[in-house]
Amino acid sequence: MLNSSISFTPIIRGPRCGTDAGKQFRDLWGDKSEIRHIDGDLFECVIWDSSKDVTSQIIDYVLLRKFKLADQTDLGLWHQVSSTRLSDLLRSFSPSYASLRFPSRASTLHLIRSLDQLDSVLRSFNKHLPLNIMGVQAISAEFRGTSVFAPIVTVRGTAQRKLKPLMKSSWHDIHHTLRPLYATINIETSSKWPRDDYRAFFHMKRLFLLRIKELLVHIGVPSRIVPSGMLDIFINGIVLRIGFCQPLELSLLRRNCDLNQRRSLKTSSQINQNDSIKEPETIRRWLVFNEWLPAVASQLMAISRSHLHTYPEACRLVKRWLSAHGYPVIQCPDLCTEPYGLDSQLVHLGDADLGASQCRLSEIAAELLVVHAGGFTPAVQTLSYSAGLPDATRENFVSSSPLATFLRFLRLLCVFDWTNDILLVDLNDGFVGKEGQEKAGAAVTTFKVTPRDKLPAMVIATPLDLSGTHWTLQGPSVEGLKRLRTLAMQSHELLRAMLVAGAEFSDLKAVFRPDLSQMDVLIKLRPSVSKTRILEAIDLEVPSWALKKTSPEDEKLKADPKGTVLTKESDPVTLDLPHPGASYWPTGYLCDPVTWILRQIQAKIDKWDLFEYMWDRHSGRWIGLCVKDAPECARLRELKPFTESKLCMAGGFARHRESPTGSMSLTVDIQSALGALHLWAVEMVEWVRIQRPWSFKLPGVEVQGPAAAVFSSVTTGRKNSFENSDNEKKERKVRSYSPVLKIRRRKGGRKDHSEAEK
Repeated sequence: MLNSSISFTPIIRGPRCGTDAGKQFRDLWGDKSEIRHIDGDLFECVIWDSSKDVTSQIIDYVLLRKFKLADQTDLGLWHQVSSTRLSDLLRSFSPSYASLRFPSRASTLHLIRSLDQLDSVLRSFNKHLPLNIMGVQAISAEFRGTSVFAPIVTVRGTAQRKLKPLMKSSWHDIHHTLRPLYATINIETSSKWPRDDYRAFFHMKRLFLLRIKELLVHIGVPSRIVPSGMLDIFINGIVLRIGFCQPLELSLLRRNCDLNQRRSLKTSSQINQNDSIKEPETIRRWLVFNEWLPAVASQLMAISRSHLHTYPEACRLVKRWLSAHGYPVIQCPDLCTEPYGLDSQLVHLGDADLGASQCRLSEIAAELLVVHAGGFTPAVQTLSYSAGLPDATRENFVSSSPLATFLRFLRLLCVFDWTNDILLVDLNDGFVGKEGQEKAGAAVTTFKVTPRDKLPAMVIATPLDLSGTHWTLQGPSVEGLKRLRTLAMQSHELLRAMLVAGAEFSDLKAVFRPDLSQMDVLIKLRPSVSKTRILEAIDLEVPSWALKKTSPEDEKLKADPKGTVLTKESDPVTLDLPHPGASYWPTGYLCDPVTWILRQIQAKIDKWDLFEYMWDRHSGRWIGLCVKDAPECARLRELKPFTESKLCMAGGFARHRESPTGSMSLTVDIQSALGALHLWAVEMVEWVRIQRPWSFKLPGVEVQGPAAAVFSSVTTGRKNSFENSDNEKKERKVRSYSPVLKIRRRKGGRKDHSEAEK
């Protein structure tokens, strides 16, 4: 059971039948032992139910057989430490009295089949393309099974109904967000590409993708070209975003960036020539998407397949824990970290740049930490490095439990000395052997000779990244890592104590509940926003619009929490869907209300650069704002002399305050700006609560108006005249527009007219 490679196998093959070892095996397992014909010989075997947890079945059977238990009521005493104790956090639940429907989610097998189907479709186009397509490689975490929730499968309805026009559709009609999954296509190399101009090269890439799009139209597969030079293809119920690269492209891109950099150096006289110029963001994005990410994704894919029942589940628990506390992982790749096109323009999709410099981990960094914590690759040890080895009191064996791996991750995060040590994670035996040991030693030496302030807070080196900075450069920061370590230590101690005490599953959720009182500003989002993720939340809160009309008996059932019946979503599906037609495109594509409101808040208050954004990606109920730098916030609220630049910096929230010396000064009313967030997005924000108002208290004294006694008579007369004129106007409006008076006038006019006729 400690061997993760066979702990989930439904058939345990024992020794050969008729031997002494076979007799001992039959005595151990009793009636459970069977004789099976395997590989031309007879073996003693034990068969378990493949639809249930094999380890749990083995322990239950041994306890029943050895301790002669009368019933199975006492077997639940050990279940609090079972490997699937927290697995229900990764599934959706819905009460039976709600009208919430579970969306169809794709299984990992469905995603792999969809990728294979796309591969076969693209290969069939080779005779119509100038260059042959050699294959398709998966990149996104969904293909590894390490995303928190599987993507939703969109199936086109067969009913003929009139669709809403595009301009009249609203985000209120979207119930599920559809995000593209990334993959790269490998094409053959050729000397036909432009070799001198990057713009010409990029246009040729777009023409190649446009040709693929034209060919997809003829077989009824929808597709779209995106500005970053990639192609979105809707196939088998999911959207795949594909791109490709050529070795020549990187050299052309570097040459193009060097030309732009020289031009900027010529026009700017403030740059010191002795300062080292960092690599441009354009080149870094290209390297991440086309070289670094495909390489590490393939290695993590192999680990996920080797430890199918442990590693993916542990990664999902880690990512769900981070998101629940307001630090969702930075997805690799994210919509706003794609390689630039010809114009380096900002992309307002995705959330990789929101709060990334504080406490957020990248997706690859989190998965590498799980690889090391679970022992899925051997620990690296050299003559000068032993920081990654387990303690002397712990055995270095591979974890067979997602729960145990999650506990190991929390312990690694809070115990490892990230300031003085580098973490080496071996992938594909890259640090094994003489050459591998030299690589590991070079990584350790580079870490020691580089000034610590030039490196990120966490340095995680692999054979593919000896610098250890590819996946930790975006975050976390030094202060953010301290907060993460404190949170991990608290969660580790609480979870261990609750598991030993045999706490219920509802109590174990406390480890995944955030402390919202620690946030300076709390923003509650409306149910119309969180409905896209309502079944992914830690605690299910069914809104009133999702409740069914029930009978009085069902109302009594709803009132009793113990009688509430929760229905669990079905297992992920594996379907072969027909092509919906080239004119079809699924609803909910890139429609994420939570990310949109985050972008709106950033646009309103990011000019001051005061806050760190915190939110739960998988519940969408709240957004937290924490002050990043308290002295900077106090400096912004200081009284300043009235100038045009200070007035523009306030952004419409300038307040005149009287200084202690009696002069009129200017300050920024941050509290009013935060309160106005509700008015800016009234359809999405339910309320804004400033939980620490003293942090935004304005200095000085409110500027008073002129004395009332000096102009009392004048103001009183004006006020009375204004009130009289207003009353007269109101009476005129009532007389002229009141429907009751109009009816009376009509009746009176008819009477006068009839009397005149008489």
